[in-house]
Amino acid sequence: MKKILLSLITICMISCASDDGNTPVDNSSSLDELRAASIQLLSGNDEKVWRISQAELKNGQNIIDVSSNFNVVDDEFVFTDTTIQWRQGHAIQYNATNAQQAKQDYYVAPENYSYNFQSESATQFSSNSNMTYEIQENGSIIANFSMGNTTELLLTLVPKTAQDYASVENTSLQFTEELTFQTVLNYTSSTGMLGSNSQNSIYIAAQDDIHNQKLIKIDMTTQMQTEVIHEYSHYSDKRIHISGDRLAIVNTLTVDNYNLNSLEFLGHGTQNGLLDGAIYFGSAILSDDIYIVGGRPNADPSRIYKYNMQTQAYTEFANLPEARYGAEATIVGNSLFVFGGKTVVPFFAEPEESTIYIVPLDNPSAVQTLQMTQTAAITFVQARQNLIYIASVAEVGEGVRNTISVFNTFDNTYQDLSHNLDSSNPNDTIQGMCLIGNKMYVIYGENVGGLLDWSIYSATLD
Repeated sequence: MKKILLSLITICMISCASDDGNTPVDNSSSLDELRAASIQLLSGNDEKVWRISQAELKNGQNIIDVSSNFNVVDDEFVFTDTTIQWRQGHAIQYNATNAQQAKQDYYVAPENYSYNFQSESATQFSSNSNMTYEIQENGSIIANFSMGNTTELLLTLVPKTAQDYASVENTSLQFTEELTFQTVLNYTSSTGMLGSNSQNSIYIAAQDDIHNQKLIKIDMTTQMQTEVIHEYSHYSDKRIHISGDRLAIVNTLTVDNYNLNSLEFLGHGTQNGLLDGAIYFGSAILSDDIYIVGGRPNADPSRIYKYNMQTQAYTEFANLPEARYGAEATIVGNSLFVFGGKTVVPFFAEPEESTIYIVPLDNPSAVQTLQMTQTAAITFVQARQNLIYIASVAEVGEGVRNTISVFNTFDNTYQDLSHNLDSSNPNDTIQGMCLIGNKMYVIYGENVGGLLDWSIYSATLD
């Protein structure tokens, strides 16, 4: 490393001399050697992951420090000897006027670029005319991205070490009751629940009765609850996703669209018979694509379908090794993760599964299978950087077992976390789970139907 940094200082001195109008570098062999040292710094022996240590958004008259935003902290840059992969995670809202407005729940696919050094330089390179980089004497990288309309993103990149990845700080979750809300929860796994980091809000979707779909927004800053009811007589199963300023509720047959802030109903997506009668399905979102996992008793419940929110088109995406009901999914990086579930219905009949399916989005036939520590009939999952938190429900004797676990995508390790959710009533069940910031929220109560007051409990993750 010291040798590389020494070469780097030499590189910077030569580049500065050239920039100052002094004698330019004309020894191609020396330039090649210096570039090789730069590539070694960028990519290591194969590939090297970098993180953002500082980020500044410039648009118009605004200069905004977004370094600590969740949708900046989750970014990674992976360098090889010829390519750069930008793993954005959640994209930045570029037309923001402050750091809060720059936050956005919009998880996007990694972008891949090649890069080339600028003429006579071993420290300055670009991946296209709008994305330039410069290696600094201290080994960091300054990146300047022109996003159009006088908008720039200025980044400082530093190597990402194992200690920089999110880790499990709290292995014993202490839940306290946060608030209550009223709705009909028909069966475990039927209700949609999602946390929004950009809004600091929880969204809950449920079939309030046979004719009405209820959407509730709970502002966790004020605990103010807003609800809208839309007449919709379909099955009760709901899954919620956020794509920028839109909220989508995946039902059977359709995907319903709402405005994220106002909860204004924007209409149904195109109905599709592929999902007719779907129950206990899982789903995950990437950009404008929603992946719908299993849950089809009238068709092949091992299939994963992809629904595009822009075109409203459904396409078959992949097949899991087995049928799945009650198995929730999420996407981290360029992989879809599916946890637990069952091969048959009804619940909670045996067998319950302990599998983790990892589906590469760029090669969906290459499904990898790992194992959870316990079986689960129903799972609720949400990712936080490289960690995926799982709340699962399984049948045990005359009651249920509620388990909370975490899967680390950095090293593919899985561990159960202890918790203090009251288990004195054997029918008390986790009905939903979500994350906001460093907190986990669960809906918890007796697994019965009808219009009831339900409690949301919270626990700090670190």
